[in-house]
Amino acid sequence: MKTLILILTAATLAACQKPTAEHSGQPPENGAQYKKDKGLALTEAMKKAIALKVAEVEETKVAPSFTVALHVMADGIQRVAFSPTANAASGWLTAEQAALVKTGMEVELRAEAPGAPREAGVVKRVEKAPYQMLGDFEVTVESTTPLETGARVLATFHAPAGEAVAAIPRSALLKTAEGHFVYALNGEFYVRTPVKVGAVSDDHAEITDGLYTGDQIVVSPVMSLWLAELQVLRGGKACSCGQ
Repeated sequence: MKTLILILTAATLAACQKPTAEHSGQPPENGAQYKKDKGLALTEAMKKAIALKVAEVEETKVAPSFTVALHVMADGIQRVAFSPTANAASGWLTAEQAALVKTGMEVELRAEAPGAPREAGVVKRVEKAPYQMLGDFEVTVESTTPLETGARVLATFHAPAGEAVAAIPRSALLKTAEGHFVYALNGEFYVRTPVKVGAVSDDHAEITDGLYTGDQIVVSPVMSLWLAELQVLRGGKACSCGQ
């Protein structure tokens, strides 16, 4: 990843120093160019250097999955009790998440520590919260093995897939402070395009707005394209590349 960043940064800076390439409408021979309202353009050599992959938006079934933090509790109370272990943990879900969770659903549990083993659990209750705190609904999960009272565990819920929807690989999704984006192909340019995301699985993300089935998008490496764009937009006065 560090190598890709260095390649793109160097190429972008070099592009900024060649005004003749900026106005030719073609990507400079040293790699990358950004033009306002058009996006990024890359030479064939740069595409190969960063292993650029493009794919079409397809209709597929997405099995939603999400992970939330739960607190191990004793006697139904979320606090450290005299008992060192317990078999239940609870936490909060949004209304959208609660709609996907059913009593009896199997859940994967693991401690927050990296590499912690996964344990099996089952949803015992999903209840509307009488007041709004961290979420709209409280979920209680029962573990098949004892858990440390008062500890936090991560619970991953897997819901069944619905009908086929417009979806993209998760690797194509760029999440920033401004929202979710993809890099869509528009002629010779790759345009950072805002999208609205629906159900998300381990492999795919449903797109509810911003793309159509058949649109071509960058599958990887989207972060490298984002860093190259940022380098031009915020890298300093020398970077005006076609803006």
